[in-house]
Amino acid sequence: MALDMKSIKVEYKRKIEQRKMGEKLFVLEVIRDLDEAIDTICEAMTDEERKDPFAEDLCPYFGILWPAAEALGDFISKNPGHVSQKHVLEIGCGLGLPSLVASQFANRVLATDFHPDVEEYFLRNSRHSNVQCEYTRLNWRDEDLIHERFDVVMGSDILYEGKHPREVAQGLIRFIKPSGKIILSDPGRNYLQTFLKAMQEEGFSEEMHLVPVKDKEIFIFVFSKITE
Repeated sequence: MALDMKSIKVEYKRKIEQRKMGEKLFVLEVIRDLDEAIDTICEAMTDEERKDPFAEDLCPYFGILWPAAEALGDFISKNPGHVSQKHVLEIGCGLGLPSLVASQFANRVLATDFHPDVEEYFLRNSRHSNVQCEYTRLNWRDEDLIHERFDVVMGSDILYEGKHPREVAQGLIRFIKPSGKIILSDPGRNYLQTFLKAMQEEGFSEEMHLVPVKDKEIFIFVFSKITE
């Protein structure tokens, strides 16, 4: 029996981070230290729960501001035309910065994530930043949970497992309208090239950008369906 992800609740130590995107200051409540937080959740589990193959899904990786999320937020703030007046879906939103930025320009933004603790952090960050944005818990593999199709689907740093790239490509495509776009940010993970190949095989072209975040350069890809 899979681990009940809602059955283990812990309080992580937090801190406030701020990021200015365009003219707006975003205030984010984040986990103070990821290693400390992982130790906290592990201590809260029983020996049997720690052995569960789904236990790693409870690790609070969502709770820090990853460079790819910061880069995606920065890209949107500087290129609002990609989301302006559109319906936008973010997959694996974590703390939610890209969705909060996109909400300034889009008609509607729906932020989603599968981790059970994300909603609390996302709603806090929406309030801290004085932004109205929808949230729902979603496993992106389950398309039946959302029947709507979006103008833009976006995600940051979601290519972290070997089985993911093709699944992610097909999963993202399921959620877009025929003329829709996919915007993905990635720090250059090992499976990026596999993902790009999968998108090409699905009939999409990509436009690449590089966005600097601190001492890193993050890839931003904008995918569009190739029309004949």
